[in-house]
Amino acid sequence: MFSYSFKAFYKLLLCFSLLFFVGCGGSGFDSAEKPSAQTLQPFQAGERSILEPVSSTFTGVTYPIQLYLPKNISANKTYPVLYVLDAEWHFSKVADSLDNQEIEAIIIGIENFVDANYKHREDYSQWPLAQDYFNFIINELAPKLESNYPINQSKRSIVGHSYTGLFAGLAMLMDDPQDPFFSAHVSFDGSFWAHTEITPLLVSDRGVLDRRLKSKAILIAARGRVSNGRYVDWFQAMLEYEQFKELEIVKLDYDVDHIPVVKHAMDDAMRALLID
Repeated sequence: MFSYSFKAFYKLLLCFSLLFFVGCGGSGFDSAEKPSAQTLQPFQAGERSILEPVSSTFTGVTYPIQLYLPKNISANKTYPVLYVLDAEWHFSKVADSLDNQEIEAIIIGIENFVDANYKHREDYSQWPLAQDYFNFIINELAPKLESNYPINQSKRSIVGHSYTGLFAGLAMLMDDPQDPFFSAHVSFDGSFWAHTEITPLLVSDRGVLDRRLKSKAILIAARGRVSNGRYVDWFQAMLEYEQFKELEIVKLDYDVDHIPVVKHAMDDAMRALLID
């Protein structure tokens, strides 16, 4: 009897001694099975900042630059990057949408050179000066910034509205067919009406150059009284006529005017771009 009680007491004492390590019933887990601190972190709104302006030898002007970074950047992880044009107007809309939908991505916002009536913006959104603006982005701005941030260079997007929405469409046609810089192009109610003679030639020439057009093209059309919707349709029809391989077109339509369509459609556009 004494021997049995001693053994029971010893077993109980041993169980309490090991409790802090594995638990009495052996139900504990080692450190390899524990969820990491990173997986337990809730989503937090991204960090927004203003960078040093960047000058261009291609366009001859200096552009103010804004930046948005995910709050909980993980080691050894890269993120999609959105080059947002007209950043003085639209950077915050894109950033707000990412925050609201808890989407992790990096935004590089490019503001305009400001002159009378934003004439520089209008001219450099159209052919042939659009080539110089495109070269500024991919050959001067991107190399200067991208090495500083964890960017997934296979997931670059360009986002524009109105004239810069036209430019986003032209960027598809100007990019390298074999190794395109951008993988997606987001055009909010692009001003394709300003380019009705040259755009068909650019689309046709691009088809002759290469039947592949590697892009997810998100075309947003406003249908209000003041809008470019029918010209967005026209641009879409030209792309579809060429039957480009590897081109995915996502069309979004809204019964609102030209200016409010950006805010109205932003969440849908970001989901189509980064989630769907």
